Amino acid sequence: MKKSAIILVICALAAIPAFTQVLNDYVSAVKGDTLVIKDYAEVGNKPSSLINAVELDLAAPAGRVYQLVSGKWYPHSRQLNSPVGRSIQIVGDAKTPLVQSKAAAMPPMITGYTDGTNTQDGGLVGFRNNMTIKNLILSPAVDNGAFGWACIDANAPDFTLTMNNVLMEHTKWVMLESNGAAGTTFIFSNCYFVNLSGQACRRNGGVYDNVGNNTDSIVVENCTHVMAQGMLYKMRNFPCTKVSFNHNTFVNCSGNVFETCGYQNNWSVTNNLFVNSNVQCYRSGLDYGETDQDRLPMGIINVRAFPSTTGLFAGLTEAGRKILVDANGVYWDPALDAMVTTLNAGTGVNGFKTWVSQMITMNTRTQGLFNDNATYPKLVEGTWIKGGNPNFTKPADLMTTQVTALIAWSVGTVDTTSTNVMPDWRTASNPAATNFIYPDWPIPVDLSYTNAAYLTAGYAGMPLGDLNWFPAKKTTWAAQAATEHAAIETALNNGTVLVTAVHDRNAKPSRFELNQNYPNPFNPTTTISFSVLESGNVTLKVYDAMGHEVAALVNGYRKAGQSYEVNFDASRLSSGTYVYTLSGDNFKVSKKMLLMK
Repeated sequence: MKKSAIILVICALAAIPAFTQVLNDYVSAVKGDTLVIKDYAEVGNKPSSLINAVELDLAAPAGRVYQLVSGKWYPHSRQLNSPVGRSIQIVGDAKTPLVQSKAAAMPPMITGYTDGTNTQDGGLVGFRNNMTIKNLILSPAVDNGAFGWACIDANAPDFTLTMNNVLMEHTKWVMLESNGAAGTTFIFSNCYFVNLSGQACRRNGGVYDNVGNNTDSIVVENCTHVMAQGMLYKMRNFPCTKVSFNHNTFVNCSGNVFETCGYQNNWSVTNNLFVNSNVQCYRSGLDYGETDQDRLPMGIINVRAFPSTTGLFAGLTEAGRKILVDANGVYWDPALDAMVTTLNAGTGVNGFKTWVSQMITMNTRTQGLFNDNATYPKLVEGTWIKGGNPNFTKPADLMTTQVTALIAWSVGTVDTTSTNVMPDWRTASNPAATNFIYPDWPIPVDLSYTNAAYLTAGYAGMPLGDLNWFPAKKTTWAAQAATEHAAIETALNNGTVLVTAVHDRNAKPSRFELNQNYPNPFNPTTTISFSVLESGNVTLKVYDAMGHEVAALVNGYRKAGQSYEVNFDASRLSSGTYVYTLSGDNFKVSKKMLLMK
């Protein structure tokens, strides 16, 4: 070996003890492959202890766990970029679901930081490899009240970012901007998003934005969203490869829950609860670049024919398009209805008096596509449970004072000159003005509920919405989650609604239910059976593939707790696919049947 090479090896070996000592400056304990990280105070009131530990940990194994400690603060003075060559986990030490925890100590907090001259109030995390963040608070905010455009920058091809049991508050734009290399996957589970506001723009203040068409998949499950001003999940005009929203709760979210120009594919929206969300009014052309391309109000679900089958849409066909919307609860406070009248009064706003509501499940074009089974056999609209106020167990003022604030902000910001920002929703003892980076803790509401219309309306009789509010039900759900996920995939791929089990016609129904007609296919007669949870007026109608009504089989009062059967004679109709829809005051569910002569 040459002398120069020997000298280099000796120098490298000599440097190892010194490197270890520097890393130890930021580590308070080692537990196997887990490093417990010192906080701001423990490193002499200096920021970025977590960042320094990750950057210095050059010999770390893949999947290294960096553990943060409850009650401690880990501010970032620059962006933490996950290592390109290995995966990491950033984990708080308390595993209790955030919305159930009553611990006195807050989960560990990662926030921005300022030294009075330089401020890092956004871009706290750069995602460059498989990465997990869980059991902590993550906020692109600084204790002086400044906060950034986004919290996480995603630029990692073919890798996965998992956010589990994370509390996020404050953002001017969104929490996660996805722009860069293609193939990324994002998984949000058991997270709590609150006060997504700050920028004077009716569109901004959300969770996710697919800026650069680089998202492969996004999964959001058992998450709660409270008091948000803008568009929550922006898919824009880029079709993600797969999108799944299951068992989420949305309360007082002003903008569109799902911002899409209508081109999404392979999308399931199941078992969610939407309360006073999707409320901003619309007039033709408003925010055209980010809204419906036919200048229609968006509704919760928005779908439009693909603009082409080339470029971004290469290989996609309308016949192969898959969207499942089933078992979702929706409620809008009647006070919200006055917004349209307010905006159209006098001379209107910005010279417009054509404002319309977006408090709809779908616009007319989208509804037509879901009803057009010949062209779109796998666009499936199942049940919307319109059961009224959920009657949350402990909503604080979310359903009173904050509804008034939601209306004021939503009405005021349709004006293109508006500089309004949605006020922070905080408890009186924890005002944002003085405790900006410290969210309310413990979380000051209990969004479990007592309304029977929603309590058993989910798959396998589960409550709708985020199941973390129902701890016993969450445990039961976890044991059958794989079965539920498989049922969602089956329904999505086959163009059917969710099926839990074979219906026992003699059993007392636990929810309203519309069964598959029998026989199917049929010629020319078939039997349709159904049951209802609440007594009231019920209609059962049949539509052709273009959405035209061809038969009204039921139109009148039906008693709850009973099962009903109706015979349908299609001898006057031509062969083809038909849709039959059961509707009542608090529900609507549809199924397909095939007439073959």
